[in-house]
Amino acid sequence: MPPLAQLVILFTRFPQVGKCKSRLIPPLGAEGALKVHKQLVSIVLKEVKKFLFLSNSASCQIFHDGGTERQMKQWLGENYIFKKQQGEDLGERMATALLHGLLNKQNSVLIGSDCPDISTHTLEDSLMSLDENDVVLGPAHDGGYYLIGVAGNMADNTCRQLFEEIPWGTERVFAKTLQHADKLGLKTHILNKLHDIDTADDLKYFHHRSDAE
Repeated sequence: MPPLAQLVILFTRFPQVGKCKSRLIPPLGAEGALKVHKQLVSIVLKEVKKFLFLSNSASCQIFHDGGTERQMKQWLGENYIFKKQQGEDLGERMATALLHGLLNKQNSVLIGSDCPDISTHTLEDSLMSLDENDVVLGPAHDGGYYLIGVAGNMADNTCRQLFEEIPWGTERVFAKTLQHADKLGLKTHILNKLHDIDTADDLKYFHHRSDAE
């Protein structure tokens, strides 16, 4: 059986002053927080583009909060499929996005734009792991995760259950998601732990980068 096609889903927000990286506004100001948001998106998308160039079977869709499709294309270019995030909470929005991949039987990974250390290798490792696993998770140092992926043959309802009753915004997100996967009898591959950039303290993991000037 040939390997399934691959889908990279990027979750991000249309850049607007005062509506991006809210926890960075106190130390950096609204304009400074917006600048960091744009830099993070640029860094992550650069790695996604590298991965797509090297892959024969991968595609990318960008699910955004705020802004219109036209505005997103003006910001990030015409070469992506843009979709509005849909759902009552973060979990429902992520599950709905991953269901787009399941509809087409694609091994799918979803990433945010908060982790500048996501690399082409990260994406390759995560998607290849779904040929042998049901779920892939990239844990973040704050207790959340920077990547979640599901195999293309997963049942829709199983995918939805991974995101139910998760204490979003807490240090228990990764552990609770892993617990859900275990209860559902899913085989899970764990990636290396990386840093998200959410708070002023996190900036020390970002400002050393040459592309974060």
